[in-house]
Amino acid sequence: MDGDGATRMAPNSPQRLDRNRNVRVAAYSFSGPLPPPELLARYNDVVPNGAERIIKMAENQQTHRQDLERTVVHGNVQSEKRGQWMGLTISVVVLAAGVYLAAIGRQAAGGAIAVADLATLAGVFVYGKHVQRQELDKKKEALKR
Repeated sequence: MDGDGATRMAPNSPQRLDRNRNVRVAAYSFSGPLPPPELLARYNDVVPNGAERIIKMAENQQTHRQDLERTVVHGNVQSEKRGQWMGLTISVVVLAAGVYLAAIGRQAAGGAIAVADLATLAGVFVYGKHVQRQELDKKKEALKR
């Protein structure tokens, strides 16, 4: 007993543990942009038009994400087109240099440049197809899982 007549209990005594047994813990878990309908309806009790505001927020987020994806896809397409035009320009210039060298009497150098240019172009296309095939195989494998 302490000075005012109360009995002290040890932290882990059975009496103290019995008092703590009435604790209840509840947790909710869900995935996705919206809570389940039962929980969503309860938001209206706390915030006026709460459920409608949450749905509107999810719709805005979806629109934003779709706009971003559209921008990224469009940018990637434009980048690929620009790369193809640059590659074509470089290839034509190098091929013209090879033809010019052959025309001025340096057939070996001109022929070597022309062959190297065409081989490089072929290699780029073959490598590009190989990478595309690998990406497609990875996507197919991911879908199987």
